Amino acid sequence: GRLARSHLKSRITMEREIYSAEYFERALARAYGCEMLRVENFHIKAVSQKGENFCSVIYRVALVFRRSPDGALESGKYILKDLLPAAAALGTNEKDMFEVLLPAMQAILEEAPKEIGEHKLSADCLLVEISAGKELYILEDLGALGYESFDRRQGLNLEEAKICVRKLAQFHGASKVLYEKKPELIQRLSPSHYANGLNDRFAQALVLEGAEYAAEAFAEELPEISKKMKAQIPKAYTKRMRDVVDPNKSSLNAVIHGDPWLNNIMFDFVNKKATLVDFQNCYWGSPAIDLYFLFYTSLKPELLLNNQDELLNYYFDNLLETLRHCGYKDTLPTFGQLKDEMKRCLFYGYYTVVCELPICCASPEASVDFGVHTFVDTDAMLKKRHQLFASERVRQTIKATLLMFDREGILETP
Repeated sequence: GRLARSHLKSRITMEREIYSAEYFERALARAYGCEMLRVENFHIKAVSQKGENFCSVIYRVALVFRRSPDGALESGKYILKDLLPAAAALGTNEKDMFEVLLPAMQAILEEAPKEIGEHKLSADCLLVEISAGKELYILEDLGALGYESFDRRQGLNLEEAKICVRKLAQFHGASKVLYEKKPELIQRLSPSHYANGLNDRFAQALVLEGAEYAAEAFAEELPEISKKMKAQIPKAYTKRMRDVVDPNKSSLNAVIHGDPWLNNIMFDFVNKKATLVDFQNCYWGSPAIDLYFLFYTSLKPELLLNNQDELLNYYFDNLLETLRHCGYKDTLPTFGQLKDEMKRCLFYGYYTVVCELPICCASPEASVDFGVHTFVDTDAMLKKRHQLFASERVRQTIKATLLMFDREGILETP
């Protein structure tokens, strides 16, 4: 669900159980299928996450272990992702992604000929534990493999953006091949959080109140546009969002990541490769949704305004390459289909730049104490949006794109 965004990690008091060597012994014994496994040394540290992720506690774990009493000493580095009860109770698609879909998609890419090049979609997941009000993942530590986070306030340059869209193309392509082979796996995914409209408190605060605030913020500079924005809320706006995320209205579908912004992409700057994290919002829908989310949250402003077509072409070439190499049997999609989807889903670009970009660009000061509780507290959220809209990048990007959305007819109420 949308609550489990990895935008803004609020400060979390640790009241969960303390993880012990015995805990990891049991977990690794299950993961590696070695019941005699013994942990000889371990170190665990909570990753401090102010203003980064607001529904989970993340730990870095380093372990030294033997798979059997006289086995060789091995060391491993892992990430433990412990969802907070509120997020765990909501339920997300992440469990199915880590346990079933990602391994199946990765296997499809592994079986492709060498020409496909680097193709790691995500961290390997060793263990998923789910019980009442609890959801816990043990993953390989991408940091130990040379991946690191981007500076989310900088935005991607062209080379970095190409590496990211190539990864999305592999992800989408592998999922399309999987759908041909095992459609029942993909049918396990719940639809988009917005498929039933914007009724829950969180969606209302993030989306409808976000659009309302932006309309107000530009009322003096862009009075006509501001009026059009307000006229759509809530009815026309909600209908447009539901239409965009409905796979039955799309001519091109894949499993989409749903939240591919800078914070959910890890990057190996030395070897020029990227991999994805955070699979709570995956669903079957139009790849245009992922492309708009990446473009409008994460590109440097000048690229957003000038290089979208170049990136779209690059994405499409990589999508076709993935489908061809992975033995896709259906008719290959055409660039025309992708362009049609970009046109059909442009409203999602509007939603992303107005409601998501300000949060993605939050300054360190604005990130403090920003969490789920902020969204549902109208006064706190108003103060927070005031801080977010003080950013020059946010205001300039929204203003430039609103003029474009207006020209394209996105702001009309049918």
